[in-house]
Amino acid sequence: MNITIVDPKAHGIGFLYAPRNSTKNWKSDVPMWIHELWDYIVRGALHLPRKSPPWLEVPQMMRLTITTCNVLEMLGDWAIARPYNFLLLPMVDPLYGFAFHRQSNEKVLLVCPFSSNQDEWYDLECINVHDGKKYMMLNCKKTNGGVPYNVVFPLQFAHLVIQYQRHPEAKSLAPDGTQCTAETQGLLQRAHVLAGEIRYIGKETDRKWEEGDEFSVLEFGATEYGRNGRVVASEEVKAAIQRIGINRCARESGFHRANVIRKLVRGLPIKRISYTEFVAWLRRYEATLAA
Repeated sequence: MNITIVDPKAHGIGFLYAPRNSTKNWKSDVPMWIHELWDYIVRGALHLPRKSPPWLEVPQMMRLTITTCNVLEMLGDWAIARPYNFLLLPMVDPLYGFAFHRQSNEKVLLVCPFSSNQDEWYDLECINVHDGKKYMMLNCKKTNGGVPYNVVFPLQFAHLVIQYQRHPEAKSLAPDGTQCTAETQGLLQRAHVLAGEIRYIGKETDRKWEEGDEFSVLEFGATEYGRNGRVVASEEVKAAIQRIGINRCARESGFHRANVIRKLVRGLPIKRISYTEFVAWLRRYEATLAA
């Protein structure tokens, strides 16, 4: 049965370098491998005969560019570390992808020389930008039991195909009104969002990101404003304190009766960290009462 894929999307996977180059006579603006991905998924959903794409065992890679002095310093004397050189960053599972013993506080961010030939990717040498140690990539399907110490197992596109199909829809509800799961089917419902605490997040970005392939985007941390100030209790917290009692809340939680509990009831501001810790205790205490 012939299937025509019309306008396939690549939401959430567009940052990956193509596991297969499109043929010279390919006319669509969407890469050929995206069409092959959706043809494989649709045929599976309709229980039609399908052929596995030839790129399932190719490692997932992201292309980056060296554009900052900090990155050059981290890469040290590595031969390919030159300004504006392309690099490839292998996607590695943080739990199962490292064959070597990794300390809990050890930072690992591997990069390797750029190559547009996907058949060469498993032969590329990786370097950890944080300490300069070098590693090799290994195909997990082609190991014979004797795994060297200095290797990593990159995520393959086969893993992506599975995860892409089983990723639950977070923006909608299931037909029965519950949260979507990997097995959800049918006409989805609209999800309503109830605002909780208002938090101010800065949207500042580096202009270099607009050009793409920028290394610093991997270690970017958003700025949140106002988290070190004081806050007042929500009406829900006030009501919970009234139900339990001010004296019991102070006695059971260990928080000061006058400096914390009474201020919360009266709507006076207290330190944010104290409020967060008290609310956490309050939820645990109410859960204990309910049990």
